[in-house]
Amino acid sequence: MILLRLISWPDARKHVLRSLLTTAGIMLGIAVFIAMHLANGSILATFGATVDRIAGSTQLQISAGEGGFEEDVLEKVQAVPQVQVAVPVIEAVVSTGRQGQGNLKILAVDMTGDGNLREYKISGEQEGTVEDPLVFLAQPDSLIVSKEFGARNALKVNDPMVMSTMDGEKRFTIRGMMRSGGLASAFGGNLAVMDIYAAQKVFGRGRRFDRIDLRVKEGTTVEEGRRALISALGPGFTVEAPAARNRQFESLLRVYSTSMTVCSLFALFIGMFMIYNSMLIAVTQRRKEIGILRALGATRAQIQLLFLGESAVTGLVGSILGLVLGELVAARLSGYVSGLMQGIYGAMEPPQSVPLEPWVLVLTLGTGLVASVVSAVIPARQAARVDPAIALQKGQTQSLDEQESRARQIGAGVAALASIICLYVSEARAVFYIGYMLIAVVAVLLAPTLTMWLAKAMRPMLLVVAPVEGALAAESLLRAPRRTSSTAAALMFSLAMAIGLGGLARSTLSSVEDWMSATLNAPLFVTATEGAETASFHFPAAMLPELRAINGIEEVEPVRNLKVNMSGHTVLLLSTDLRPFSARTRGRRVIAGDYDVMHRLASEGKGVVVSENFAELQKLKQGDLLRLTTAHGKLALPVTGIVKDYSEQEGTIFMERSLYARYWNDESADVFRIYLKKGASADDVKRTILGRFAKDRRLFVLSTEDVKRYVLGVVDQWFSLTYIQIAIAVLVSILGILNTLTVSITERKRELGVLRAIGGLMTQVRVAIWLEAVAVAVVGLVLGFALGAANLYYTLQMVRRDFTGMALGYEFPSNIALALIPIILAAAVIAAFSPAEYAVRTPIVEALEYE
Repeated sequence: MILLRLISWPDARKHVLRSLLTTAGIMLGIAVFIAMHLANGSILATFGATVDRIAGSTQLQISAGEGGFEEDVLEKVQAVPQVQVAVPVIEAVVSTGRQGQGNLKILAVDMTGDGNLREYKISGEQEGTVEDPLVFLAQPDSLIVSKEFGARNALKVNDPMVMSTMDGEKRFTIRGMMRSGGLASAFGGNLAVMDIYAAQKVFGRGRRFDRIDLRVKEGTTVEEGRRALISALGPGFTVEAPAARNRQFESLLRVYSTSMTVCSLFALFIGMFMIYNSMLIAVTQRRKEIGILRALGATRAQIQLLFLGESAVTGLVGSILGLVLGELVAARLSGYVSGLMQGIYGAMEPPQSVPLEPWVLVLTLGTGLVASVVSAVIPARQAARVDPAIALQKGQTQSLDEQESRARQIGAGVAALASIICLYVSEARAVFYIGYMLIAVVAVLLAPTLTMWLAKAMRPMLLVVAPVEGALAAESLLRAPRRTSSTAAALMFSLAMAIGLGGLARSTLSSVEDWMSATLNAPLFVTATEGAETASFHFPAAMLPELRAINGIEEVEPVRNLKVNMSGHTVLLLSTDLRPFSARTRGRRVIAGDYDVMHRLASEGKGVVVSENFAELQKLKQGDLLRLTTAHGKLALPVTGIVKDYSEQEGTIFMERSLYARYWNDESADVFRIYLKKGASADDVKRTILGRFAKDRRLFVLSTEDVKRYVLGVVDQWFSLTYIQIAIAVLVSILGILNTLTVSITERKRELGVLRAIGGLMTQVRVAIWLEAVAVAVVGLVLGFALGAANLYYTLQMVRRDFTGMALGYEFPSNIALALIPIILAAAVIAAFSPAEYAVRTPIVEALEYE
């Protein structure tokens, strides 16, 4: 502590820039981790609070998947002795049609019994709950909205409100407003309540409910009630507490969360390299001080502990600053993720802030301390082992002897072999990730050797650009291999992170584009929503012959998209008339089975076709039995074939429409694929469809390009994090190169002074430093692109094995790589500006005395 106070603190005050750069490394990694953790916690807490507000005093919820179930199920539930109250619910999302107000969540309930579960604090002509629910029910155009929504839109009781329904735009009347708090605060106040039987017609539900909310009788435990309901209803229904919906939502965030976790680990790893380089600066700048301490009797252990102590303090300060920065970034990040989730759920509350748990605080501070101390071990040992006589001299060079280089290369070879074995020998998740980490070990071990090879290879080119300045730059790089390689390594990992995510985005987009070209071949699509974000509206089966009768239409294929849960994965059950569908989508790649045979058997109801990612996640092969749970019992069908398909992130099941209708008792459709007669105009048919249905029914007619544009927009939105990675890469390059040049100038202060004393121009000194910065950037780019190529391969494997099951094609993101080259080179020149000016403005006498 005495040495820290008397020696380290004055040095930190003297070299403020170096201290800030050292702290910035660990701060960056901690900030990314904290921002990710808080953003995810914020979104999950917001969704959980919304579920609680909507649930009220509900203890159990009964559902049968996204398709809902028939009304007679309610009678069965109410007949269970353990049930005290059970009420049906329909939830839907509609556009408010008001600028800046987003979507409106509709909660449709039976008001005669729902007051036993949810409290409706109505403020209208009379305070309190609705005086006579039957009056409310007798008027199917009635809405109850939150007071906040009314205030934002200048609405009051008895005012009209127009909403788009399955029967076209309909005029509703606001019969009451819910006071703030509880149910009314769900979805940020964008909530409306209506009668459930009116909602069935408005949203095209037929005689079906989405779920049943209930409370068990006093004296009966929730678990006893759950078991009784499962026994009474059979296997086609899910009976869970409302909180179970949080787990489903959390699974949607899993891919995003893991991506950000990997990003934070990369950032922390990069920060360690920056701390390592910063500590090398400290050792270089304070060699004379080290020599004096050793000459006065300080032991090697004391010198080593001095630098480790400095690193620990730096890690603590950087971690604290990272916590602060992470909390600031988390607010923006949670807003971004909330927008993504709104695209899936249709409506989301504004994310609420969440406190940082004590265990996360302790883990974060501990991680920052450990990472900092580990990063400083080599520089500290280097400082402790220098002979006092050498330490009192300036200008000593670093070196990597042949034995050390050989040991690094052997270690890298062993790690590379182990990584390959981990990748191909075992399917176990832990083994795969060990192999992934070993690739990083290989990169660390080979970085010094590869950096020196590249620096030597660049020497002739530097001499061609500027003979004198190029020679100075090359000599500086080769004289300090550890310093140069640590900066290049930090940049390497940062670029590898950007290349990995950018390559994943490009591979995904390319695969999705190929898939859409093969499957989205209908000229027109009739949909109930502008996008695929909600399942609130469905078309009745009666609409199919009406569409087929329109002049210019050759064929109409109805498609029903139903989300079902299988082994914790949300998969898409797509039902359609498979014979014509398969004939028009022959461009799809077959993974297993004969294309014609698999679809013929499936169209006869003798099996199902599944997507490749579904088969991967569910560990299914052609011929295996797929067991589905329906509201009418269990259904077991063989997998007749496997095709490449990207309709759903976690897999798709293709089923014959008649089979789906029989087991789910649902003949509605979500999309109609419209095929035109030869010579028919798509624009004319579109106008005819809109003219025929738009007044009486909610629908949108989209062209193939409209659908493709929407799908690619959603994919691109998910991968917009690539820009964050590129920003981190640029920041790392600036900080790392600034570090490198600072210590380079310190080591060569006398050399630069002599150069200027014998007539060297300021411009020559500047050019030499700029060339050195550019050379370091070039080395980092080459190594970063190489490691990025390997990182991309592992990233694609990670996606296939653990997340979506999609076997995406490998495509190196050459567009991102080309864009990064000028960005990183420009960042290098910018980073070199301050050190270059410091070098040329140092008085020659002071530089010559630096010995």
